[in-house]
Amino acid sequence: MKVSLFVTVQIIIFFLSSCAKKAQPETTLNREGDSSINSNNLGGKGFNNGVDDLAGLGDPLRGDFDNTDPLALRDPSLSAFDDPLNVIRPFDPVFFGFDQYNITASERPKVSEIADFLKSNPNARLLVEGYCDWKGTPNYNKSLGDRRATTVKEYLIELGCEANRIEVISLGDELAIPDADSEQSRLDRRATFVVSKG
Repeated sequence: MKVSLFVTVQIIIFFLSSCAKKAQPETTLNREGDSSINSNNLGGKGFNNGVDDLAGLGDPLRGDFDNTDPLALRDPSLSAFDDPLNVIRPFDPVFFGFDQYNITASERPKVSEIADFLKSNPNARLLVEGYCDWKGTPNYNKSLGDRRATTVKEYLIELGCEANRIEVISLGDELAIPDADSEQSRLDRRATFVVSKG
């Protein structure tokens, strides 16, 4: 009997405690939709009072940002200031086959022309940039672009150019056109050349 009375009391206590209204914790949040709290009386801490929190436009940036041709020459008027960054790209790009870094017979005369230029201009330096099309992972394309540029450098050395005047860099697929057609992809698989004063 004592056990059943004890169990009955426990059930009643449990039932009453579950039905009791729980006290709401005190909070500063407007959970009840009180219209007296608005952006005007919040002290201006992070609220914009209805004004956009955007900076003004300021002066427009200079330069032709619509020009997407990475082979475009820089402004020739900069050469009047002897700007060391006013480099030129006087040579045609060397193109490569899909997933290839060997220089084909049809592209070798372009490299020979560059070699002749370097041998007759001892103050010139050359940067060879390797590019890829959009296919493949970025890491793979970065490596393939490096192989393409390095192959061109090695061929220039075989033709009698000084290795310390030739640098290589890979841009991989950074400037490639995504989902390009076969002709554009062919143009993206290239090595380009930047000439500067040594």
